[in-house]
Amino acid sequence: MVIVSKENKTAKLIASLSAKKYRDETGLFVAEGLRTVNDILDYAPDLVQALITDEKHAEKYKGATVFSDNLMRYVSETQNSQGVIAVLRKPRCDAYTSSKALFLDGIRDPGNLGTLIRTACAAGFNDVYLSDCADEFSGKVVRSTMSAIVKVNIIHADVSVATELKKRGYMLIGADMNGQNVYGYSSDSEKLCVVIGGEANGISQSIRELCDKILSIPMTGNIESLNAAVSGAIMMYLLNRDNYRKN
Repeated sequence: MVIVSKENKTAKLIASLSAKKYRDETGLFVAEGLRTVNDILDYAPDLVQALITDEKHAEKYKGATVFSDNLMRYVSETQNSQGVIAVLRKPRCDAYTSSKALFLDGIRDPGNLGTLIRTACAAGFNDVYLSDCADEFSGKVVRSTMSAIVKVNIIHADVSVATELKKRGYMLIGADMNGQNVYGYSSDSEKLCVVIGGEANGISQSIRELCDKILSIPMTGNIESLNAAVSGAIMMYLLNRDNYRKN
């Protein structure tokens, strides 16, 4: 059966989850796109609460709810829907589980946040702490993470969490253009937490005071700063480079 009505219960649920209020109330969020949904189905099928496809993909996804093309366009947040949507339960994540962590302090741009989460997953920084950041389960952030949104531990944090990281032996290294050149620095700490500040104001003073080191990325060409996601990627890979050489 192909569903065409906007009054359908699942269609109304998906539409409502574009708002943070309903994501918070239900504990659910939406992932779109063939690659993202397929990866989540393989990696964390237990999180999938509903799977929706258009008629074109119905044969491939047995048991999925099938929407008409018009209804799929209505519920999709993307301009050109790929015809596959999953409604997911937000994963429960534990803090202090990875020896490599990323602390994001005031990242408000959804694209930057999603890219940083995706890069953290790729770089082995499997605990991602969010302090005053954009909602990680918004559509744009989820799309930017690809499937990494369910592959790392995402923990809401504040100064007390940063303090606890230090107590647990993590070296906190902040990124700032006035810091020491990262290329001349090598950490022998087994526990490492990279701190990236917001796009407008950088690392907040309270978090900065907790950092053991402030490092910078050298730049030429009269460029004053790099995009937060680019900076985070460079810092994570450079500070963990010894482990990459071993592997």
